[in-house]
Amino acid sequence: MSDFLVRANDATILLVIAGVLVVVALGVAEIVHRFFFTGLEEEVERHAKLLDLVHASLLAFVAFMLAISVTDVRANFGKTDDAVAHEGMLVATFAREIGEQTADWAGPERDLLRRYVETVVTDEWRRLGAAEPSLSPQAQALLDDLRAALRRLPASEDVRRSLLDRHDRLELARIARYENATRSVPRVFWVLIGGFLLGGMVMNGRYRPTVLTRSLVAVHFAAIGLCIALILVLDEPFRGETSIAPTPLVDALQRI
Repeated sequence: MSDFLVRANDATILLVIAGVLVVVALGVAEIVHRFFFTGLEEEVERHAKLLDLVHASLLAFVAFMLAISVTDVRANFGKTDDAVAHEGMLVATFAREIGEQTADWAGPERDLLRRYVETVVTDEWRRLGAAEPSLSPQAQALLDDLRAALRRLPASEDVRRSLLDRHDRLELARIARYENATRSVPRVFWVLIGGFLLGGMVMNGRYRPTVLTRSLVAVHFAAIGLCIALILVLDEPFRGETSIAPTPLVDALQRI
């Protein structure tokens, strides 16, 4: 699934997941109707209100949990996008303050910062989009070298402290980027959603399979599948077609 989300475009992900859910829903309804509800038409009719209540409750739980998940992943995606833009501005400010120091010292340190940003763009971004996100050891080594160089800065303590503070903010932005790269929807949510969906599919088996009932079930579960696909796409902010690009960092790199 993770590799599929990386390689496929958004339209393919939406269509495939919606299609799979429709096929499963129709298959489950057909099996349940044939092996359980056949011959129980009178009893089903007698308890129609209870069956409707159970069916509606299961689907209401699904809708509620999907709504929570969509809200969560959309908020995380927007927060991550804003954080990357902030990180780009932080890099540009850091580079400017380094450049205000003596040329002999500032040249190598700006080069260290440039190499760090290049590593983040080329290596760390790819790692953040993996099934198990991680940070680049090379980027960490460059950050450590930059911090050591800042401590040797031949300037006043206030200037040194200001630059070290910029360095700390850059590290915090990197940590926040890693935190936002991890999934925001817990796996237990998918277990519960899957259970409620299966219950809804089973309840559809009480209807006699006709072109109309099958069409309605297909449309209903296709809509649910599209919602699930949207959550999966947004829950991976650094992966796939709809992912956050390192454009702010690339722009900052051009100014270093």
